[in-house]
Amino acid sequence: MDHLDREIAEAFTEQSTHQGPGRILVVGGSPRMQSELAARLAERHHHSECVAGVEAGRAALTRQDYDLVLLCTSVPDGSGLTLARMLQQSAPSTKTIVLSSGESFEQAVEAMRCGVVDLVEATTPLDELVDRIEAALTASRADGQREQRLAQLKVVCKKLVTAREEVSEHLDQLCKDLVAAYEDVSEQMNEVAMAAEFRTLLRQELDVEDLLRTALEYMLTKTGPTNAAVFLPGTGTDFELGAYVNYDCPRETITVLLNHLCRTVCPQMTEETEIVCFDDAAEFAEWVGADAGFLGGCKVVAFSCMHEGRCRAVMVLFRSKDEPFDEALVTSIEILRAIFAEQVDHVIKVHHRANPSWPKDPLEDDEFEAGDYDDYGFGGLVA
Repeated sequence: MDHLDREIAEAFTEQSTHQGPGRILVVGGSPRMQSELAARLAERHHHSECVAGVEAGRAALTRQDYDLVLLCTSVPDGSGLTLARMLQQSAPSTKTIVLSSGESFEQAVEAMRCGVVDLVEATTPLDELVDRIEAALTASRADGQREQRLAQLKVVCKKLVTAREEVSEHLDQLCKDLVAAYEDVSEQMNEVAMAAEFRTLLRQELDVEDLLRTALEYMLTKTGPTNAAVFLPGTGTDFELGAYVNYDCPRETITVLLNHLCRTVCPQMTEETEIVCFDDAAEFAEWVGADAGFLGGCKVVAFSCMHEGRCRAVMVLFRSKDEPFDEALVTSIEILRAIFAEQVDHVIKVHHRANPSWPKDPLEDDEFEAGDYDDYGFGGLVA
């Protein structure tokens, strides 16, 4: 049990009323009555102090605290009720008994309003007066302990509120961490599922045209409608078009556009391991070292597909700036391009192609017409 638990237990534990000596102030009355009363109180191990009037009583209350004050209504310098009203405001836990000499009903009501706990006739036998003082002392101590417990409870409540706020902050941070962890795990699981799905699809394809078709179809599910071209390495440093998807380019210019991309982009991408993205055609032109006016107003994404240090393919995606690519696409491409390059390498090995010799580019075939495959070209490999 920690310190706060102990404080809570102590605050809620009922404590017995202390029965030790009480501190009693007697204000007013005859010297004989004060002397006899002090003697009787001393017999019961109580400490008493006797004063003559209100001012002396106020001075005594300033010097120390008392458990009970016995007031005579008639004192030389005023009314004892004046002292009772002061006690009600400054020391409410101190009990007050008024010793009266036949006061009226109105005076008795006024005494009750001043917080007096008992109103005793001056003719009351001394033994009975002492018993009533004992009863008032017990009530005074009970109230004092109750106020002490209340103060303890207030302190405990403040500490509990502080602890609750700290726990709430920790819980909020923990919830945020859990949400972030869940999102990370969910994203990783999605990436794993995507990689497994793509690898399963590609492993079924051992023919180049089927492999390219499947890869592009799957890629489009991640990019959305877009212009796409896959370039495959030929002899030497040359590249040839393997497959393409025409989304929004004019059919009469697609041939020129793809040939231009093959000549300008592929040489740049052969040794490039990063995915390059351009929002500005001018920046793209500067990067490839050629005129990129044909891609004006387009956003371009280009990347190589490397396997064991060799470039197995180059892909170029482009479409209007009005339809920007999702920021998460780079992560998807990073996963998919490695799997695609691996499968291309596998197909090469299956067909014993140590030096790949790809089919003739359909765009260079005089008999090829742009509309033959509805803008979905596969380098002359479409069945």
